Amino acid sequence: MKLNTQIFQNAGEAAIAVAELIKNEAINKASAGKKLNIAVSGGSTPRQLFTLLGDEYENKINWVDVRFFWVDERCVEPTDQESNFGMTYDVLLQRTFIPSENIFRMKGEDIPENEAERYQKVLWNELPVKHKFPVFDIVLLGMGEDGHTASIFPNDMGLLNSEFAVAVAVHPVTGQKRITLTGNTIANAESVVFLITGENKAEIIRKIIQKDPESTIYPAAHIPLLNKQVSFYLDKAAAKKL
Repeated sequence: MKLNTQIFQNAGEAAIAVAELIKNEAINKASAGKKLNIAVSGGSTPRQLFTLLGDEYENKINWVDVRFFWVDERCVEPTDQESNFGMTYDVLLQRTFIPSENIFRMKGEDIPENEAERYQKVLWNELPVKHKFPVFDIVLLGMGEDGHTASIFPNDMGLLNSEFAVAVAVHPVTGQKRITLTGNTIANAESVVFLITGENKAEIIRKIIQKDPESTIYPAAHIPLLNKQVSFYLDKAAAKKL
């Protein structure tokens, strides 16, 4: 299976392409009388996307039809600078055209194990279910320099095949707890989109796209094995070694 890889001149163009994808999927869902359910990630690259959506897509997307969930969250207060929700709220969700009832955040400030259980119930209640897992329309992922995605790290690959939809993860260096969608939940989505920029990701991207045997140590490499509808949106720097 050849991976769907799209390469753009720079991070800004990659963000525009993902924004257009979200716009078109929202239109398609609305025409069928449905909402677009998207799980979003944190980080500097998604920040650029969310800023673009807030600045230029107010009138291009019917935001009543878009519902926001989270791929993962650090166990911090929502006002903490490390909060994935906080970042998304600051640049996009606080805008008046985003309905507050369409925001389903992970509560990083609560007891992690309790919040993982609560959020799993939220997904059961709000999303369709297929193969015993909730179904997102789009899961938007990034990738760390260690090849992790969501908060599934190389030292805890069991989260890829967890029987739970949501779980508690621990950062292998800092020991910080996080709430994360598991691999089976991510793989159950109608579409998975990796938005990855920067030359520091280029070697891991090469291994994943070219299906190098060494890529199996990276959690991000396993997502395309679990879901055929995976796309990589890369800037030229991230795609440098392809």
